[in-house]
Amino acid sequence: MKLSQLQCFVALAELGSFTEAAYAVGLTQSAVSHALAALENEVGVTLLERNRKGVAALTDAGQKIIPHVRELLAQAEAIEQEAKSARGLAKGKLRLGGILSFSPDLLAGVLARFQKKYPDIEVVLFEGTIQEINDWITCSIIDVGFVLHPAKDVESTYITTDELCVLVPSRHRLHAQTEVSPQELCEEGFIMAKDGCSSQLMELAGLELKQFKPLTRYHANDSATLLAMVREGLGITLLPRMMLPKKLEGVVALPLNPPQMLQIGLAVRSQEIASPAAVLFVQTVLAWMQEVGEIS
Repeated sequence: MKLSQLQCFVALAELGSFTEAAYAVGLTQSAVSHALAALENEVGVTLLERNRKGVAALTDAGQKIIPHVRELLAQAEAIEQEAKSARGLAKGKLRLGGILSFSPDLLAGVLARFQKKYPDIEVVLFEGTIQEINDWITCSIIDVGFVLHPAKDVESTYITTDELCVLVPSRHRLHAQTEVSPQELCEEGFIMAKDGCSSQLMELAGLELKQFKPLTRYHANDSATLLAMVREGLGITLLPRMMLPKKLEGVVALPLNPPQMLQIGLAVRSQEIASPAAVLFVQTVLAWMQEVGEIS
């Protein structure tokens, strides 16, 4: 069993295409096909179902094996980075998880700083929901990611604080208020993101009360869709202020009373086994946030 075979297996599972997997691992399609066949022969089971277009799906055995493969590959990358670090080199790959639509200025700023300081570390960006970022860290799909701090089942480092806001249409009955209480939202219909943090945001807003269950009318994938639906009067939503565009059109952002703050962090699966690149990224973000005055 070779690392190159495991890399091909993961690339095929994630990309679903021999062409794209070959490009990702820097081999020919034929070499990727041979690597998968050799791996399956080694373990004695079929890992991927194929069709004429490429990869159809992971088999049951493949689904059980791939978390271990991802963890092994992550540790192999960390070992290589540690060895290079011992020689005074900062090289390798960093798989970073960014929250969809979350503070593009923050992400662009820290990436620019990191790239300038460590030009030999390749950053691969994965964008997903808050829940997906958590899951990707625990499954070793990414090395480090932005999360709500403290996060479950991972180890997170606090970097900054954000405010939870209520978004209503500009013609809404509450649009002229300077703040809103949870009681004023009891009769509203909500549009919430399709991730496991919707209920968490509602709890923070004081809306998950035993005597009151908020009505969620719709779910959407990203903040742009949420805001468009709010603008059309289909409901209201809750979002961190960092996820809002600089200019809101047809939508008003209202703070909660009492104010509800969200702690934002960077998480790794374990500080003890985090790759050097992940550690350097966290350190870079902390230093950058200190400079721009976001944390004290």
